[in-house]
Amino acid sequence: MALQAGARTAGATTWWSRRTLARDQAVFGYSLLAPAAVLIIVLVGVPFVRALWLSFHRKLLGAEDAPWIGLQNYAALLADQTFWLAVKNTFIFTTGSIGCKLILGLSIALVLNEALPLRGLWRSMVMLPYAMPTLVSVLVWKWMYNDVAGVLNYLASSARLTNHPILWLGDPNFALPSVIAVNVWRGFPFFVITILAGLQTVPQELYDAAKVDGAGVWARFVNVTAPGILPVVAVTTLFSAILTFNDFSIIWILTQGGPGNATQVLATLTYKISIPGLELGKGVAVSVLMLPILVGLILLLNRFIARREELA
Repeated sequence: MALQAGARTAGATTWWSRRTLARDQAVFGYSLLAPAAVLIIVLVGVPFVRALWLSFHRKLLGAEDAPWIGLQNYAALLADQTFWLAVKNTFIFTTGSIGCKLILGLSIALVLNEALPLRGLWRSMVMLPYAMPTLVSVLVWKWMYNDVAGVLNYLASSARLTNHPILWLGDPNFALPSVIAVNVWRGFPFFVITILAGLQTVPQELYDAAKVDGAGVWARFVNVTAPGILPVVAVTTLFSAILTFNDFSIIWILTQGGPGNATQVLATLTYKISIPGLELGKGVAVSVLMLPILVGLILLLNRFIARREELA
């Protein structure tokens, strides 16, 4: 009996110790998370709630009062043709930029993955567009696009491709493709470096086995390379899509949304309505309408990251 009582006492003590340890670990874990949680609430949660509040008010920049107007800001935007043009331009700008960056980045990464002379030098040079300050590089592109003294018009006329200056940023037909080209130039190194890192994780044994089976270059790419780098490409594409969708600086420096709203995207429209237009509440409403798309992209990104962690 004494032995049984002692065993029960020891078991109860062990159970209580485990429970206490688990509780202490939980408290310790929450204490570590608390600073980050507070930081997120202060820097993200509070501004987000404030933005939602502003979108339901007629808040003018510099004015103290902000009367409640409900959904009027959203109704005005949905009835505005400029808003829908900005939505269209945003999707063209994002999909065009991402598609070109993916093709260019994948192609260059495949080349740099081979045993080239001075391979380290070429890899470093590829990163230059990504490393340069945005303002400096975009201003250089703006000079290159200049219809009077620009390099592109000089080269085009020297090659006798045209007998008159091309208004790269002044013609609605050329403005958006020209802006996309600058975004591609700025962003393709990110694709190169991430895809190159993915290529180096594909086991060489798989390529050797494919060669033994008689697979050619294209067959090895389709059956070995593509499946091996697909998770990296997916995450890179989604992450770049989020950044491109919100891109403001390149378009604003080059065209400020012109000519005639030809390059107006949601990011520049938000700024134009909020700052020059002084309608802060309406401008915030544009940003709120962008949220569903951004949240969808973020959820997809998190899903791919979670799948990669599961596979790892």
